[in-house]
Amino acid sequence: MKSKEHSGHRDRIKSKILKNGLDGFLDYEILEALLFYTVPMKDTKESAKALLKEFKTLEKTLNASKDDILSLKIKGITENTCIYFKLLYDLNKKLYKEKFREEVILNSVEATYDFLKSSIGLLEKEVFKIIFLSSDNKYLGDEIIFLGTIDRSQIYPREIVKCVLKYNARSVIFSHNHPSGNPKPSQADLEMTKKLKKILEPLEVRVLDHIIITPEKYYSFLEEGII
Repeated sequence: MKSKEHSGHRDRIKSKILKNGLDGFLDYEILEALLFYTVPMKDTKESAKALLKEFKTLEKTLNASKDDILSLKIKGITENTCIYFKLLYDLNKKLYKEKFREEVILNSVEATYDFLKSSIGLLEKEVFKIIFLSSDNKYLGDEIIFLGTIDRSQIYPREIVKCVLKYNARSVIFSHNHPSGNPKPSQADLEMTKKLKKILEPLEVRVLDHIIITPEKYYSFLEEGII
């Protein structure tokens, strides 16, 4: 009787999704529905709530490591669930990147932040990424230039110039993440930005912005009048 009840509940949720998408769904209800496909014949509501209690948001849950998820020892949650979450999270990044490729992003700091948040915003280590743009500010590609806390000694002008030529870029957006959650730039961030601008000036490549990313907010050098 219990499995029929769960089956009926699942069918109602699936029908609702097919009809209206995710409109009106709470995060735990979305996660509950996702778990239908890796936790068969069980009520997944409490499992979904337990995951969200631990990881706080849907995005952080889908991006959680296998070890962190399995360490919770939630009934029905297995390695298959972790693989499924990883697939969904990376697919979302890929689809957003394809959409982003078609957008003009000059004067659209929030769109740029959304893109960067999905790729580096949740990383536990600091990385420095450059987005390369065409003369009409279309996305051409992006590269992580180096890993770790930013220091001017880590900047290799030759590598940056090589990437600019590779994409035939006419402008760039610098970005890096602050795992601490504080998006305010350090003195090293300011000095590094100034140095990179000087490196790219002879190539007639404009620096449109430098955006510091955290999971919840950003700091734009353009918006703050620094660039």
